[in-house]
Amino acid sequence: MDKSNNGKTITIKLNGKDRPFQENSDEKQEETWKPKELDKKEKHEETEFFASIQTAAGKEADDSFDWILPDETEDSEIKEFNIASPPKNPAYKGLSTLAKNFKRKNKQGFLTSIFLAVFFAVLLGTSFGFIMLKLVFTDQAAETAAPAVSQTPAPSEQSAAGTETSTLEPITTYVVQGGVFSNKEAAKQIQEANAQKDASGQIIEMGGQTFLFLGVSDSIDHAKAIGADLKSKGIDVFAKKIAFEEKSVEGLNAEEKKLLEMAPALYQSLSAGASGAAVEKSISAGLLEDIKKQSDNLNKLPADQIKNQSLISIREELSNASKQLDAFQKSGDAGSASKVQEHLLAFLAAYQSL
Repeated sequence: MDKSNNGKTITIKLNGKDRPFQENSDEKQEETWKPKELDKKEKHEETEFFASIQTAAGKEADDSFDWILPDETEDSEIKEFNIASPPKNPAYKGLSTLAKNFKRKNKQGFLTSIFLAVFFAVLLGTSFGFIMLKLVFTDQAAETAAPAVSQTPAPSEQSAAGTETSTLEPITTYVVQGGVFSNKEAAKQIQEANAQKDASGQIIEMGGQTFLFLGVSDSIDHAKAIGADLKSKGIDVFAKKIAFEEKSVEGLNAEEKKLLEMAPALYQSLSAGASGAAVEKSISAGLLEDIKKQSDNLNKLPADQIKNQSLISIREELSNASKQLDAFQKSGDAGSASKVQEHLLAFLAAYQSL
């Protein structure tokens, strides 16, 4: 081989610059001894050679790339943005915020009306409260300054106050009974039926039962005689003895107490006169005199002093029975004798109600 071939140089131009490549003769000499390895090495170098060429070409192409940049303008400046804070809870708004909202919503005048209404309501309520408080203090001061003067009431005032207590005497009498009923409605039906037969009666409740009485008498014999007359009219009756028990009545004045003290005795006299008028058709003179005296004492009691309604009925029934007996004595009218029975039965009902 010529020496000129031994250092042969290959020049490669990359990116406009010369890249010399020179083969080493010593390496070739060594490769001659190993042919297979030489072939592999040559192929490898050849591959690297072409890869370097491609890489250089890529870089040259990349270096020649034209970058297009946007034109700088006044609007290219970066704008600043403020990060909005989260809205506050309405419950934590300050007084200034509430005032602004009030002014903004008050344009229609609605809140003003409500505010004025509430303001005047509170003002009026407070004013009335102070006035009432002042009146209470004034009344208390007046009571403290002027203590009450205790006075002893007059006897008449004590009587009108109703502080008396009276004990009713038991009354024993004989009656003509028209029936015993469990309720007042059933008794009223029989009472109305008897009234159509010209027989009056009185309903009286005693001991949880309802009685219908058609007449009174001073003895059992007279009671049976009166009952026989009623039986002739088709009314079923029988005679019996009854007693109105003793009881105490409170809250009476002096005049009412006197009335209760004289009522039982006057009743007994009147029932005797009613029995004589119904059975014997006459009344003894002594009995009439006694009835007249007791009736006068009864009539002396001032009617305006009798306040209890049952006592008012007692006084009226006894007085009317006395008048009917006097009318019977003068005329002998059987109707007057029957009315005496009605008034005495009404007296027993009022006496039992006390």
